[in-house]
Amino acid sequence: MDNPSTLLVAIMFVTILGIAIGNTLMTCADIAGGLRRPVPERLQISWILLMLFALLSLFWETTALLEVEDWLFIEFVYVISGPMILLFATSIITAAAPEDLGVESHGHYLELSGRFFLMLALHELWILGIDYWYANLNMISLINAAMMFLFVVLALSSNLRLHVAGALLIWLGYLFSVVLRTLEATAAQ
Repeated sequence: MDNPSTLLVAIMFVTILGIAIGNTLMTCADIAGGLRRPVPERLQISWILLMLFALLSLFWETTALLEVEDWLFIEFVYVISGPMILLFATSIITAAAPEDLGVESHGHYLELSGRFFLMLALHELWILGIDYWYANLNMISLINAAMMFLFVVLALSSNLRLHVAGALLIWLGYLFSVVLRTLEATAAQ
């Protein structure tokens, strides 16, 4: 990593991720400490925890940025847009329900879900773009495409049962992707 632009890209990447991780951890601390009123429903908490997992996973991938020799400005903008999308998605799903409006937790969750899932679908599209740009389309890319489709379906749906099933499938997709990435990294060593 002798190229200073690589260092700048990596710093911006982890700075945006760090802000998103910090915001998510603060929300988790508020929920765990009983400071968040009304308490988000379990489904919303599941998505908050998934966002933390996704942010940490993307943070771990920062080392891949260090392998890029030369950066164009358009590449920089595209690469940092992924963490920005996750920051926006995290800000949406961690939004507290207004106390004075008497909104039930399901209503608040469904109010947030359309925007939240569109952001996540956009993030999956970003991942596919990164994979294509750096000629790394593989089995994980298929999982990302399937999750993108599922996020679009969830964005358009107000069926809570579908959202619960979607949360389970997305958790499985993320965990399976991590296992596949680990196996690929182990095989490359």
